[in-house]
Amino acid sequence: MNRGAARQPRGGEPRGRADMHLHTLYSDGTMGVGDLLDHVERHTTLDLVAITDHERIDGALRAREIVETGGYHFDVVVGEEITTRRGHVLGLFLTQRIPALRPLEETIERIHAQGGIAVAAHPMAPLTPSLGHRSLVRLHHDPDPDHHLDAIELMNPSAAGRVRHGRRRRVNEELLELAPLGNSDAHVVEGIGSGWTWFPGVTADDYRAAITGKTTEPDGAYWTHWHNVTVYGRQLIAKARHVRHTLRPSGEWR
Repeated sequence: MNRGAARQPRGGEPRGRADMHLHTLYSDGTMGVGDLLDHVERHTTLDLVAITDHERIDGALRAREIVETGGYHFDVVVGEEITTRRGHVLGLFLTQRIPALRPLEETIERIHAQGGIAVAAHPMAPLTPSLGHRSLVRLHHDPDPDHHLDAIELMNPSAAGRVRHGRRRRVNEELLELAPLGNSDAHVVEGIGSGWTWFPGVTADDYRAAITGKTTEPDGAYWTHWHNVTVYGRQLIAKARHVRHTLRPSGEWR
């Protein structure tokens, strides 16, 4: 559904499109890794994606392994959606899994220790564990730079992301000044690319540089209420399959 959104030039230079918040059957998504990759390849113009399953990175590692064999027009970044004691944080460009339910500052420090990027996922959203206003402000004023977030998800088309979207934009513009991102938070293939980030260039290195330079631009369209309902139903069905996979961890979701 995203082929119509062609790459937009800025000052004659190409801009890439990144969707860095995707879930597979390795956590609470409904997509096999292969299904996700095939959809990105055939039905989107995304240049960069990150698989960010809850509390694990093995699905993302598998995806990167497949893409590195060649034949894909996009790159994959290894990520994780980490449940901290204050809410969810995305860790991007990871090499090792980061444990859940640790203090927020420790989690961000662990992300940075791997050379990763720490992102506030759907902040201030009341429908899912998210960093609240107080946590965001506390991190902003923390004297230790290793405890600072690198970016904030301002466009998240899910029901959780729609709530308080205006407030989180104002907080970022008036205080935090973090690199603004858009991501789909997709749990089904149709959702991939419904939220994305424009960035100068097209590579993973270009994306990292855009985070540092705060030259990112969130974009996308919010899901309908019906889409949200159907996603939740399909997640319940997929959860049973996920339990079977958890009991047989040597298996691979394709």
